[in-house]
Amino acid sequence: MTRLNLLLLPLAVISALLVVRVQYEARRAFAALDTARERAQQLQLDHDRLQVEVRALSVPGRIEGLARDTLGMVAVTAARTDFVRAPGGVAASVPTR
Repeated sequence: MTRLNLLLLPLAVISALLVVRVQYEARRAFAALDTARERAQQLQLDHDRLQVEVRALSVPGRIEGLARDTLGMVAVTAARTDFVRAPGGVAASVPTR
């Protein structure tokens, strides 16, 4: 009986150590998962905020206003366009200044 106990004691100790290690790894994996979820949520919030910002910046009226005010651009009209015949009979439109 003592031989059996001497054999089972190291097996029980090894088994207990393995259980502790597996529990530690599980806790560490859960903590990493929680961190990844928080990061994913933060990235989703940033993505949504940037989409709203892109929509606000790409409003046609805003773009036209910036082009007109900052760059001094004006809308092209038929009166401001000259049509030029290129060699070979191909027509090309060239805006006048």
